[in-house]
Parts: sequence; structure tokens; C-alpha cells
Amino acid sequence: MSDCGDVKKVFVASSVATAPEKIIVGVEISDVAADKIKLFLTNDNKSPEEYGLFVSVVKDGCSGKSYTMALDPIAPHKEAGDKVFSHNGATIMIEKLSYLFVTGSRLDYVEALTGSGFNLVNPNVKKTCACGSSFAI
Repeated sequence: MSDCGDVKKVFVASSVATAPEKIIVGVEISDVAADKIKLFLTNDNKSPEEYGLFVSVVKDGCSGKSYTMALDPIAPHKEAGDKVFSHNGATIMIEKLSYLFVTGSRLDYVEALTGSGFNLVNPNVKKTCACGSSFAI
């Protein structure tokens, strides 16, 4: 062990209290996205208790990866070991290998003049292509 002599530890309190950054474990579903999942399932005569939104990451686009999404039954995805998350009566299933790319993300639904749809806000993305349809981790 080293001898630090007369060095004394001094703790200085921060003058501004900052809240720690919110860390999302898994995938968060916004209230709007949950409502849209349930609406789309109901419009397709599918039960929100048995069906959900399946999300996977595939090799595609100029940046290398993109998302695919589809309304699928929940049970086969649970059996396959895919990650399952629920919020306000809506369920999303993330393909188990894709989960590594999307952990910490937030699923939202956006309506805009240029188009509407689900949007995965992914903190793991390092770059996207110019059109925004593909990404790189």
C-alpha cells in the first residue's frame, strides 16, 4: 500500500442538483403506440390479448440494418424465446437476436404530413442513411 501522507479527502457538493438520465431496460412502449397497436388489431378482428406487434432487425438499406414490423400472434414468439413487453393492454415482441440492437429503445407512433407509423427511438443507432430508412449500430 502507498502512503498518502497528509492528503485529506474533500467532498464538494454540486451547486446544481441534476437528475440521473433515465435508463430504459428492455423496450418502452408509449401510450400512443399502445393505443395504435390495439386499434390496428381491433380493425383486423384480432384480440390484443392474443396478438401484438412483432419487431425485428434485418440486414437492409444503405446503412446496413432496418426494422420490420408486423401484427403477429404472441404465443409462438414466447415459445421461440423472443422478448415480450406489454403496456396498457398492448404487446410487442422483439425477435431475440434483434433485441441486442434495440434494447433501451422507445416505441412511439408518429403522425406527420409525410407519413404516419411506428417509430423506434433507438439510443444504440450510430448513423442513419439520408432517407432515414436504415441505420448502423
